[in-house]
Amino acid sequence: MSAPLALRVSACFLLAAALAAPAPVGAQTVVDGPTLGVAEVLSFPDRSAEVPVAISVPEGLTPRTLSTTVQLPVDLERGHLEAWSGDLLLGREELGPDAESQRVTIPLDRGRVLNGVLDLTLRTVLHSRGEACPDWDDRPLELRDTEVDFAGEPEAPTVLADFVPPVLERLEIYLPDEPTFAESEAAAALALLASSRFGRTGLEIEVLPASGSRAPEASPFTRRAEIREADESRIDLTDDAVPTVEITGDSASLGRQMRSVTSDLWSLAVAGSATLDSSTPAPRALVTEATLDELGLGSRSARSVGSVTAGFGLDQTSLGQVTGDVAVDLVGSYSPPPSDRSGLLVASAGQTVLDSWTADPTGSFDRTVTVPAGALNRYTDITVSLQTSGAGAACGVLQPLTMIIDGSSRIRLSDPATPAPAGFGSLPQALLPRLQVATGSGSLEDTARAVAILAELQTLSATPLLPEWVSTDTLVEGDVPGLLVTSESVPSDLDLPLTLTGGRTLEVIGAREGQPATLRFYEDVDFASMQVVQDGDRALLVASTNSGSAELDRTLEWLDAEPGRWSMLAGNVLFTAPDREPVELSTAAAVDVDISQDEGTGGVRTALIIGLAVTLAGAAIAGIVWAVTRRRRVSPRR
Repeated sequence: MSAPLALRVSACFLLAAALAAPAPVGAQTVVDGPTLGVAEVLSFPDRSAEVPVAISVPEGLTPRTLSTTVQLPVDLERGHLEAWSGDLLLGREELGPDAESQRVTIPLDRGRVLNGVLDLTLRTVLHSRGEACPDWDDRPLELRDTEVDFAGEPEAPTVLADFVPPVLERLEIYLPDEPTFAESEAAAALALLASSRFGRTGLEIEVLPASGSRAPEASPFTRRAEIREADESRIDLTDDAVPTVEITGDSASLGRQMRSVTSDLWSLAVAGSATLDSSTPAPRALVTEATLDELGLGSRSARSVGSVTAGFGLDQTSLGQVTGDVAVDLVGSYSPPPSDRSGLLVASAGQTVLDSWTADPTGSFDRTVTVPAGALNRYTDITVSLQTSGAGAACGVLQPLTMIIDGSSRIRLSDPATPAPAGFGSLPQALLPRLQVATGSGSLEDTARAVAILAELQTLSATPLLPEWVSTDTLVEGDVPGLLVTSESVPSDLDLPLTLTGGRTLEVIGAREGQPATLRFYEDVDFASMQVVQDGDRALLVASTNSGSAELDRTLEWLDAEPGRWSMLAGNVLFTAPDREPVELSTAAAVDVDISQDEGTGGVRTALIIGLAVTLAGAAIAGIVWAVTRRRRVSPRR
């Protein structure tokens, strides 16, 4: 039986709203597009294309203009960019061929704002130069460096219901110097909630000591939360200049209060203090078979000239698991090519062609294709395209083609060949639905590192991560997927792909049971690593260092420095040595060599090991002694 929902409001409402001073006359706020949820690059691939753009509007602000740089395609003679809000034309900007790009400003003051979001659709109409009929799919018109100019200034929250703004740039979480499991888990829960909502807008999350000093001012889109385990469960909005909440509760209620922040219950907290309590969410049921409609994707359609492609994304994180081969029953329709033209239908998964067949006059298809596990990434585009050829016509004269993938199309999943594929590409789906988190020291610093890693993984996932804080022994000895962060030594009974023994020997083990590669140095080696471990039927992500926390912190800073680095990680080891950039490595590819090759051509294995040494250590070959041990190593638990 789930716990009842409860809301206990304190004695009085805050009066700050009535006392707040109005914004100065002529005040304005300029916010970059990604912070508002606008993609960094908006693409318009067709001669005529529409892109909906939802712009968050914080309280106290009124949108005035949108400024953006239009990157023009080749062979453009003329065109225009239109901005619509519903059926209201906000503005039209002419586009010309005189420059590769041009800066345009679109008025937004008459746009419709509903529930804190501006309804905006951008539309392009393009004409090519002379008789040219360019393919603008690969080099489309793009909008970059978008920013929105608002009139007014953001309003500070006066009640809890307004504490979470529609735009958030920075979240600061304050914990005791030695946080308890409950405090660490609550901090992670809050960070994951914020990351799932704002992570793709460049949100910065930092865990800081509550005992330390705090800057008296911050960006208006900054929020602070202080979490502390105590007997009384409540959330209080303080009167600090930077909007801050203090969250207290016992070990059982802290996490539930965090989860209530984004629930409908939070919107009822129209006071400065309250106690919120809701039941723990059940993990999403694993999907083994479903239609596009059941997955919430619905029918997918596209319209173009000459060729047309429609598709949908197969997201393993939304399925909540790592999958093996996927069978897709494709059902849909398309525009039959005219009698003087031929057509070819092609089904693809990313860059892998799955099937192709000739278009026929029926204009429909019902076909089953299989996506091999090797073609699946964390997110894979499944597409059906119609390509036509034959009698030509002037550019823009041909009738447009339409492609529809019906929502009744069904996907059927199979189990992966190995229980827990070890590699960064298997994360975070291999950690779903629940994972355990342990830190080696239990310090605030290790907790902050663990929260940072979890928040980054959440930005990659369509399914909420549900972390549980446990001891290192519980994590290592259990069978639940998990994350281990330690600035101390890793438990000896945990078999990592890359280990250091004696301070001077790196041992690298591949996927097969057998001979590891051993690299011996003449001096002690310092490094930090992040490694994905296949441990029986589960996956573990281990972040560790053998030389204090500096290199581990530098690794996390490197991952955070550029958008997309987390999503592009490959292999199963990220290795960081002092004064060197982190290196990605697949130990299976580096070490595993076919036995017949090893025996017949000894130089193959030698070359691999020397190359591995250079990759990992970056030292002169003369300073490295390589050796292949002939002893057997205990393989990871199955």
